[in-house]
Amino acid sequence: MLRPMRAAAFTAALLVVGAPAAIAHDAPPAKTVFVAPQASGPACSAHKPCSLATAQQRVRRLLADQEADGEARDITVQLADGTYRLTQTLNFTSQDSGRADSRVTWTAAPGAHPVLSGATRVTGWQLHDADAGIWSAPVPDGLDTRQVYVDGKRAPIAQTTPAEQNLKFAATPGGYTTTPATWGQVLQGRIGAAALKGVEFVYTGGNGPWTQSRCRTDTADGPVILMQQPCWGNVTKRPTFTQASGSLPSMSPGKAPTRIENAYPFLHTGQWYLDRDDHVLYYVPPENQDMEQLDVELPRLSALVTGSGTLDHPVRNITFSGLEFSYATWLDPSSRAGFSDVQDNLRITGDDPAHPQATCTFGTCPFGSLSREPGNIQFTAAHNINFEDNTFNHLGAAGLVLEYGSRHNTVEGNTFADISGNGIILGNTTDPHPSEVGADDRELSTHNTIANNLIHHIGADYPSAAGITLFFTQNTTVTHNELHDLPYTGISAGVVQGHVDNAAHPDNSTNINSDNTISHNLIHGFMQVLKDGGAVYVEGHQGQTITAPDGTVDRAASIAHGLNVEGNVAYDQGNSNFTWYDDARAQWIDWTGNVEWGGYLGQGGCQTTGHLDFTGNYSSDPTGEYHCSPPVPVDTHADGNRVIPPQPAAADLPLDTLTTAGLVGRFQHLTTDERPVIGYLQSPSGSPVSQPVDVLVAGSGYDAHTRVSFGDIPAAKVSTLSSGFLIATAPAGANPARVAVTTANGSVSATAPALNVARNRPAEQSSTWEGSSGTTYPAGNAVDGNDGNFSDTKNETQPWWQVDLGQSHPLDQIVIYNRTDCCQSRLSDYYVIVSDEPFTSSGLADTLAQPGVWSSHQSAQADRPTTVDVQGHQGRYVRLQLAGTNELALAEVQVLPR
Repeated sequence: MLRPMRAAAFTAALLVVGAPAAIAHDAPPAKTVFVAPQASGPACSAHKPCSLATAQQRVRRLLADQEADGEARDITVQLADGTYRLTQTLNFTSQDSGRADSRVTWTAAPGAHPVLSGATRVTGWQLHDADAGIWSAPVPDGLDTRQVYVDGKRAPIAQTTPAEQNLKFAATPGGYTTTPATWGQVLQGRIGAAALKGVEFVYTGGNGPWTQSRCRTDTADGPVILMQQPCWGNVTKRPTFTQASGSLPSMSPGKAPTRIENAYPFLHTGQWYLDRDDHVLYYVPPENQDMEQLDVELPRLSALVTGSGTLDHPVRNITFSGLEFSYATWLDPSSRAGFSDVQDNLRITGDDPAHPQATCTFGTCPFGSLSREPGNIQFTAAHNINFEDNTFNHLGAAGLVLEYGSRHNTVEGNTFADISGNGIILGNTTDPHPSEVGADDRELSTHNTIANNLIHHIGADYPSAAGITLFFTQNTTVTHNELHDLPYTGISAGVVQGHVDNAAHPDNSTNINSDNTISHNLIHGFMQVLKDGGAVYVEGHQGQTITAPDGTVDRAASIAHGLNVEGNVAYDQGNSNFTWYDDARAQWIDWTGNVEWGGYLGQGGCQTTGHLDFTGNYSSDPTGEYHCSPPVPVDTHADGNRVIPPQPAAADLPLDTLTTAGLVGRFQHLTTDERPVIGYLQSPSGSPVSQPVDVLVAGSGYDAHTRVSFGDIPAAKVSTLSSGFLIATAPAGANPARVAVTTANGSVSATAPALNVARNRPAEQSSTWEGSSGTTYPAGNAVDGNDGNFSDTKNETQPWWQVDLGQSHPLDQIVIYNRTDCCQSRLSDYYVIVSDEPFTSSGLADTLAQPGVWSSHQSAQADRPTTVDVQGHQGRYVRLQLAGTNELALAEVQVLPR
């Protein structure tokens, strides 16, 4: 009886999501304050608008007058079109709050697109080094950043790799010895001792395959490079402990970095470097960019908008709508603490890894007060704050954080994209039981709703990020969001490895989590960079253990008030792991009616406590898998689950679940306003069919007017289920494996996997890179159907990779996927070569001159994907070869016949 009651409450919550606050019929008319980007003066009228700062002071006076008069009047601050370049954080307190029965709304003027920016536009460019194509421009004194954007796109910082530097590492106390022995001193001689302290080593997978830590160098003396403390100790000397739910692994001190960043000599095409001493920004534009015309934005604020409430005086009753929050940075990873990654962008930052961080008394507090990433928009003790129909992008930390006593807030209908860290964070990692440290329940984050948001391309700098993260929360609803193109997990619930709040009972990892719901979300293209995560990833206790009057555990009540994960759909997993992942000490979770396919493991975890229901789910992959056990999870129940094919057709799936997953109603425009995406295509055949067949297409951006064609033949019928799914009927004579989708915002084409004649075919390359740990990247990685790993050659002149298709085909397209973890610029200035006969030379010129060869020169950096039209040329052998000297790395190569 408890679950139906909870479902009814959940339905009621959906009905009020995004609804305006009730206003009495006799309420006085709202007051409007008008703002414009370059405005000045105190009027704040439609004809004489004012600045943001003046508008905030005007609102405070109006609120004070209302308080004195006993009035309750809504106030609207209307922002005109344009960019508002903030010189300091726009901070809201209880003085800016609406009253109990009124709101203050900061919103875009009709038809306007106001942008709140924390960046300085860089001008005054001059050619600095003509041979290297390096340009320079002055920046204001004291300006620092970790990001630069060129024409609205994130530019990579100057970087290199150990292979490019022909560099080997061995452990020494506090750092490394290098081969060549002079590398560090030569670099220091070129850039100076101060700049050497800015050189940053990046370690993908260093502290577990779910992490990417960063530490900076300190000094170079002979062959020895010392790393900055406390970062190096926090990365390599994490203490061991016996907590049954796992450990936080230390990185081997001899592990070579994945890449090395932030020094002038590392500059490559498309990259930037900031000389903080001389206040100069350097940039190497690609050939197609004109420095005189570029918009180069350098973020300088770490916080754009904040809400500084307190438990006694919360910030409340404010709405933000129609605004864009863009261009902010975050400088903590540049400190000596670096970025000692734990998971989900939680970090160890203390001065000594052997001592507690904050108030925890167990080791380094792996279960306690880990440092949480801040938000570029962050609210503390926030009540009834609404973020509706905004855009959060080009941000250097987390997009939005609601923490510490935040309740009854709504985040709905927003887009989160191009963010360095997490998309949305709710709750705190500290105080799992506030009452035990003298606080009261006002500290809890409760009754918050995150709904109908579009979240993609987050974790751009710190890829252990999740799209949505819940820490310690109650009565949270996360529903109808669409998340795609993610480096790691989609939605994460719980603090890493549970939470030990009392060292006297470390196995009792209790917290205040209860009554949270993750439902009807659409998650695809996740786990694209890191490993060991999932579409929905859960750790620790998700509900309270409720006892009956006789002292026994009331299982029904405990499950009903735990975590409900229901009606979510996930596909297109990159690096394989569990799709629905109940991990370390997870318990009291109800997985119901979820759908997943094309992963590796459908559901399971590692050292899970238990108390789990898994009911009515559709999965193409094994479920109930607990590879790290014993202990075997206790009290698990599975019932009514269905096994579906790895490449399911529409008939294999519950279409009502597909229809309701992701954005619904008026919020579907967040995807339909963008170019369509195809993330999955199921075709019953790879050749023309003799009778009509239905084809399932999954992705993003579909609407009732979407058109579908199969080659040049229009679909006989298109049934759009939602913005993320459609079913198209291929008529007789059409090839259902070759699909094009067209909307008002563009077209996209794709082919079913069965049509890729390169998959799992024999591949070879000119050499194979081997990492310091012995890991290799063979040629076959580029044709294994998984674009989350990659092949890689050594750093050499004109490296090549090739595949034997087994027989000759008339070829239509070759589809190339660049890697995602780093170094994408290496895959540029290359040739795609097709031959019906084996290649007879390793040299590029000789290969291009070989009789019967077809080739295409690709000068630009490869994308994900880059599609090369082969124009029907006949071929059995396909080669990719760089024109210059570098490593050749390929995430995936697909070869599509005509």
